[in-house]
Amino acid sequence: MINFWDVVKRCDRGERMKESDFDALLWKKVSKITDRYDIHFDKDNIIPSDDGLADRVYKAAFELFLECGFYCLDTKRVARFTKEEIEERLSAAPHRYIWGEGKDQSITVAREVEDPRDPSFVASGLGVPVPEDQFLKVCQALASVPLADAFCGVSLLSNFRGIPIRAGHPIEVAAAIWDVSKRREAARLAGRSGLGLYAMISCAEDTSAIIAAANGKFGALKRDVTQNGAIAELKVDFARMKKVPWQMESGFGIAGLYGPLMGGYAGGPKGTLITLIAHFFLGLLAFNADYHIPFPIDIHQVCNTSRQMLWLVSVYCQAIARNTHLLNQSVAMASAGPATDMLFYELAAHAITATVSGGNLVSAGIARDRHPERVSTLEIQTASEVGHIVARMGMTRADANEMVKKIVSRYEEDIPEAPLGKKFSEIYDLKSVKPGGQYLEQYKRIREELSELGLDYSKL
Repeated sequence: MINFWDVVKRCDRGERMKESDFDALLWKKVSKITDRYDIHFDKDNIIPSDDGLADRVYKAAFELFLECGFYCLDTKRVARFTKEEIEERLSAAPHRYIWGEGKDQSITVAREVEDPRDPSFVASGLGVPVPEDQFLKVCQALASVPLADAFCGVSLLSNFRGIPIRAGHPIEVAAAIWDVSKRREAARLAGRSGLGLYAMISCAEDTSAIIAAANGKFGALKRDVTQNGAIAELKVDFARMKKVPWQMESGFGIAGLYGPLMGGYAGGPKGTLITLIAHFFLGLLAFNADYHIPFPIDIHQVCNTSRQMLWLVSVYCQAIARNTHLLNQSVAMASAGPATDMLFYELAAHAITATVSGGNLVSAGIARDRHPERVSTLEIQTASEVGHIVARMGMTRADANEMVKKIVSRYEEDIPEAPLGKKFSEIYDLKSVKPGGQYLEQYKRIREELSELGLDYSKL
């Protein structure tokens, strides 16, 4: 079976090509393949019940990866693989992942379409930057989400100890060590000291800083995770790949992170759909990934909660669930900010869509994941509850589709000018790290609204 070092050799010896020529090749292949496999977006079927569509999409993505492979930016070469090599790696891929330790340990498994098993849930602030004095409190709030199987904190603003954080600088190492230690402290303060870290470090880019901080002395657990992100579309570099030998030897988890852009080189929703699935194969080969973190986004709206993007999420989840046993942690990327009804609706719509389609959940990118201090947890908690209820109700794709259409109709026209919402410090008591009364009442009201739409909260 092809191994990581065989893949590295392909990066060194593959077909030489300009990056712009690879982009053009991808565009050309995507257009032809989507037409050949009869892949079409249907705005009235956000969550299709068509198994044939899911299977055609998977075959199209497999063909795309066979023809294009992936591009190595350092060597300017294309790494390609045979059908047998890809299938062998798919067969050997992990079908479960163990988070954390002790009473806080949990297991993520590969789910099926309309699976009655609970989805794995990660409470995440993704990369939202917060001031140093709020970092611990925000992480504690995220670790306190009751149904979270793992959590991911936020990111520091651009300075640490009064020094700008930048890759390769000594301050990056110090910030990374502080980062992982505070995340583990946050878990202890939340009463969940063994809770797994979905991303143990977010303020470091350089591999040396990440390796320096990923140490049990600083709070890292052996199954905590460092992530390797592909570069849109279907590209890698050695700065990312050079973490892999250390990850394989150290025992820390390896996640493949994929964010294809709808409206970029892959085109519209159907082209982005098959390109996203092709990234799963890249992750297995280039990163040796234990599990996969897809966060497709609309290049213009910077979210994945629109009607088109939720269709893409549903179909890719179904295609992966029906044709592989890969671990799929589907990420919600919302346009609205904290303490807005719109954010509750966006995260609920994504949770229903991904869960019934066979995905696990990561929630969430808030306010397009680019505004400092715009992070909150009651909307994330709502997403976790919705996902569990959908599974436990045995909801069908047809019923989920009708529910999601009703929810999406409440916010889709507002996506271009989505409300920014409030800052963490405006809706939480910073001493107790508890949500304020008005925000808590909003959470309860949204639960009632979702219950009226058909979600059975007695299943929790």
